[in-house]
Formats: sequence, structure tokens, C-alpha cells
Amino acid sequence: MSVCRPARCLFSRAAPTTLPKPSPSPLPFSSSAARHHHNRPRSFHTSTPRPARHRRPHYPSIKADDLKLLNQAAQATAPVYKKSELSLLQQQYTPDQLAAIEAAEAVIDRKDLYIQGSLRTDPWRLPYEDDLAEVDPVTDIPDKLSPESIKGKKTFREANALERDEAIARIANENMAKLYPDGVPEGQLSEKDQQRLEEHMEAALMQASMDPRAVYTGPNQKALDTLADPRHSRIYADLPRIENRMMRQTRRLASDEEEDPRQKRLLKYLDWDKDKLKQIRTKTLVVHGVTNQTRMGKIQSMYFLTIAGNGNGLLGVGEGKSVEPEEGKKQSVMAAIRNLRPVPRYENRTIFGDLEKKVGATKVQLFSRPPGFGLRVQHLIFEMARAAGLHDLAARTPRSRNKMNVIKATWEALCNQKLPDEIARARGKKLVDVRKVYYGGSVH
Repeated sequence: MSVCRPARCLFSRAAPTTLPKPSPSPLPFSSSAARHHHNRPRSFHTSTPRPARHRRPHYPSIKADDLKLLNQAAQATAPVYKKSELSLLQQQYTPDQLAAIEAAEAVIDRKDLYIQGSLRTDPWRLPYEDDLAEVDPVTDIPDKLSPESIKGKKTFREANALERDEAIARIANENMAKLYPDGVPEGQLSEKDQQRLEEHMEAALMQASMDPRAVYTGPNQKALDTLADPRHSRIYADLPRIENRMMRQTRRLASDEEEDPRQKRLLKYLDWDKDKLKQIRTKTLVVHGVTNQTRMGKIQSMYFLTIAGNGNGLLGVGEGKSVEPEEGKKQSVMAAIRNLRPVPRYENRTIFGDLEKKVGATKVQLFSRPPGFGLRVQHLIFEMARAAGLHDLAARTPRSRNKMNVIKATWEALCNQKLPDEIARARGKKLVDVRKVYYGGSVH
């Protein structure tokens, strides 16, 4: 063992120890105290000061070795095309497409693909892996072909009955071959499989009978096949629907709409269909809140008053009340349609004479008017007259104008009119001239 080793280690490993820094000395009380303090510096701290702690960075720094690992992983994930692979690509793509591929490969960094790239997991991703190099008949539009692509004669003639039957049989077999690539199942089938087979056969025959190749024939088979080729059509065929779980959940057909049980009972009560119900116009005229005092406290709810009419002699009024506003409105609409009553109309435009009806403290007076007079009434009576199909009318409300009472009084007055033939029958007379006898001879 060499003697120099400990010395070399001692000199090389020697490090200056951290000593306390001398603090500024206070003012000396005496010369001897000053000399003593100068000879022996003293600190007021009992422990040595610790160096300042470095703040940790928010993001760890990436070392050069890690970068090399990332580059290697990126090269393995997206390697550079080899010569053999480029030769294969030249067989599938044109030179312009290859140039575009190489430009894209040069622009996109492989390391970014490895770090940021990930497979799509959203519902709108493709249900299969595709490099989009070939045309998909479901999602891609077929290329438009011109008549120059058809070789030979392009003449057609209408097929006779025998040729039509042969063409239908041939096209139906082609359609069945598409549905059953492995052949039509034979032998004893289950009831479900037999029903599916019959449905497929019926669909194949129906499609074959509608195919233009079964209607026309010609000497050139290639030209005949273009009749059913969408690439030779001016209008592309409709793209088929892609059936998946997301499409079934988002698509909602008119036949799949939820039917309101209240509406179903109303249609059964009126013996109507939905088309006739759609002709009824409804409008909510009165909406306000009501409060019911119970032992449980005050129960607040909404009140609705709605009118309904077809604009051709039918008018109804309905009320509804519920804690939920939508429920109360539906109740009033259904009640108004259920309470539709006929409104007699003179010449399908006005009422028979003057009417007066009193409900509570509200009195409503209605007056017939000549053609072209219009509806000169307040807004509530205007809506009711328009729903009933009245075009010439005047009205007054000399007393209380409570909205609910005005609507009810107008409805009762319009539906309970005294007709001239009823008055004549009650008097035992014949109805001769309505205008001259019952309207004072005024002929409009």
C-alpha cells in the first residue's frame, strides 16, 4: 500500500467546511471587550445557516437519453418506406399521389405521431380499419362514366314476355347470390330461417322486376349492364343507411314517436284520426296562477283556459289546472277539443241576428254585420270568432270584462243561437224569406 494514496485522497477529497458567517459586531462597551470580540467572532445563531432550497420545476426536464428512446420508438411505430414497399406503392398509386404521400411524410414528425397520435374512440369513427386506397361502394361516390367507356353498339329494344321472365330469373339469382355467398340453405330449416329466406326471395324478385335490364334487351350485354350501373346514371343512387348502435339511438322516425295516452283516448272518443285532429287549431287565452289552501299549506298551481276550432263551424272551450305547467296546458287543450260544439253561421260568415249572454257579472252582446265588415271585437272574442269561422261580427261588453266569463259567455251565445227555421216551426208558420222577414227587409 502506497503512502501517497492517503495523501492524494486527502488532498483531492478535502472540501471547505461551511462556517458561520461573522455577524456585524455590536458597539464595544470598552476597549478590552472590543479586542476580545475581534479575536473571537461570535454569531447569535446556534446552528449553521442552510443553503437556499431550489424550487422544483413544474415539469421534469427531458434528458437526451430519453429523447433517443422517443426517437427509436417513433421510428419503430412509423418507419421509413423501404425500396420494396415503394415499389408496391407505385403499383397502387399514381406518381402524383406518391409525391403527395412523400410530402406528407416529410412534413409530419414521427415523434409527434408517437407522442400525440392515438386511436379514435368516438362513436363516429370508422367501424373498420381502412387505408382509403380503394373506393367503398357504401361511403364513397362512384366515378362518373361516359358513353365512350361502352364498347360496341348501344341500341336497346323492349323485351317480350319470354325474355322478360328469363331476365327476371337471372337477376333474382344474382341478388340471391349476393345475399347468400355460400349458397341458399337447403334441408329442414327453422321457422325463423324459413321466414327470412322467403322474405329474401320476395325482395330479390321484387328488385328484379323493377330492374331496367328486365324491361329492355339488346345484342350488347355490356351496354345492357350499364342500365343498372349507377356510374352511368345522371343521378347517383341513394347511399344506404349504416346501421349501428349510435344511428339507431339518434334516428327517430315519425312512426316511432311516443303517443300520448290522453290523445289516444281522445281520438277513440271522437272516432277521429290524427290527420283530422291536426286540422284543429288551439290557442291558450288565459293563464294565471292559483293557490289552494289545505292543511298541508298553500298549494300553488297554474290555470289554463284554451279554445279550439276548425275554422269551419266548430268551437270548443276547455280548462286545465296542474302544478306542472305543461300538464295543465295539455289538460286544457284536450278538454277544448273534447268540448267542440257546432256554431250556426249565416252565409258561413256571421251569426243569425243579435245575441246577448250573461255569465256572472259579465254581459256579452254580439251583432251580425254585412259582408266585408270584419271582426270589430275585443281580442278574446276575435280569437273565438276566427276559430269558429266567423268573418263579420261586432261585439260589446258593457259590464264586467273578466276574461274567463267573457270567453264562456261568448261560447254559450254562439252555440245556443235561435235559428229562423226553429222560430218559424215554433210559431207554426213556414219559412219563406229569411232576409225579408227576420232581418227587416235589409238585403246585403
